[in-house]
Amino acid sequence: MALDVFTLHGWFGSTFPRFRIGNSHARPIYSGPHSVSPQSSLPDLGYPYLVAGDSNIHNSAMDPSRRLSLKEERESAAYFDRAADSGFSLLNTPGVYTRFPFTDLHRPSVIDLAFPNPYMFPAFRSLDASSLPSTGSDHAPILIFLDSPFPHNNTPRPRWHEPDWPTLQGKLKDWLTPPPPKAPSSNSLAQWFSSAPSALITMIEASTPRSRPSSRSKPWWMPLLTTLQKEFAKTTLKAKKLQTPSAFLTGKQSKLGYFKAIKRAKASYWADFLAKTSPKTYRQPNNWLPQDKPPGSPPFLAPLTQSRSTKHC
Repeated sequence: MALDVFTLHGWFGSTFPRFRIGNSHARPIYSGPHSVSPQSSLPDLGYPYLVAGDSNIHNSAMDPSRRLSLKEERESAAYFDRAADSGFSLLNTPGVYTRFPFTDLHRPSVIDLAFPNPYMFPAFRSLDASSLPSTGSDHAPILIFLDSPFPHNNTPRPRWHEPDWPTLQGKLKDWLTPPPPKAPSSNSLAQWFSSAPSALITMIEASTPRSRPSSRSKPWWMPLLTTLQKEFAKTTLKAKKLQTPSAFLTGKQSKLGYFKAIKRAKASYWADFLAKTSPKTYRQPNNWLPQDKPPGSPPFLAPLTQSRSTKHC
């Protein structure tokens, strides 16, 4: 079973228009090899691919403390040789068990494996097999985190709450709506309707400062924190250089003030967010649902469930 995801502008900013997440449950067969062959589980594909599932194989690469039989070594070697030949990488941490049998007749093992191909591996960030609560199965639920392998490259965007209104007042008074076409067609009329707001937005953008977002941008950051950060770094370096009690005390006070200011900034930002939020804001997506929705559908859709769905697979 596999899920193909097609992206309009490329997968994680790359040139690949698609990626695939596959599930492979290779059941052992008494009179022969596993139900899923190494070639079917680890195919050669020209786009990003990640396969994960219950492989039912044992190998010293994933379970170093386990004593393997000749049959277990022979069965797992076929899959690991195929992975090495096709460029797949094993994501599991050696020795971190993924199956905990309910009886004493079997011991814990690492049989739930994840293999990305060379195109998918750069997006891998972490595999967590111990944080999620049990689902009632003897297999542990596993989280695999994927993220863009390319650096953060957001373009500057206008800070609409900080426009230069004194400069804009004169321009807005002199601004005129473009004249409509004399013999309008459907296309020319649509272009005329779009030209007026576009020209107005362009004029306002010219007098509006722009932000410079980065991977470390924080919405609660303020200029005061930048000043305190520089002072904290300055006093810390001075304390390391002088090695005196007064210098250490100054550095400690600077650090305490800096981190307290961060805590206050976060609390202020959160309080402002809650003040602008109401139950109506969160229930707004309910208006997008059809009126004749079937019974049992959720009363509202939380916006937070629609973010980050492509980072964690």
